Amino acid sequence: MRLAIVAAMAAIVVALLGAASARSSTEPSATVENIATVVTANVTNFEFNLYDCPAGEEIVIVDWLAEQPARPGNQAEAALQPYSLSTGEQVQHLTLSAASDFIAGERWEGSGTVACGTVMIPVSGSGQTKSLNGV
Repeated sequence: MRLAIVAAMAAIVVALLGAASARSSTEPSATVENIATVVTANVTNFEFNLYDCPAGEEIVIVDWLAEQPARPGNQAEAALQPYSLSTGEQVQHLTLSAASDFIAGERWEGSGTVACGTVMIPVSGSGQTKSLNGV
């Protein structure tokens, strides 16, 4: 009897985990690409990918803060950057122009939040900055 109860509990846990992973695969998510482009002395572009945001949902980069660890005080930041409504495509590409004092050729680390409708998606990443001519 005890073995039957344990087996039943294990089956329930497996079913719940399977349902959770099936559900999470279609929930919105986001990433930031590892190359940031220094556009001017005070603007750096970051490229984000938004996945599985349902059509008609508002897309907003709620906040973003990145730093260049080798250059204390060098930051790039932005807040409440709205985009158009979601098209419903599996992957939607977003470019964020952030106020910054970044220098090309340096490592950066950043984190922030992207919104797909009411779903808040934490995103973080790191990479290298480059200039417009790729250096």
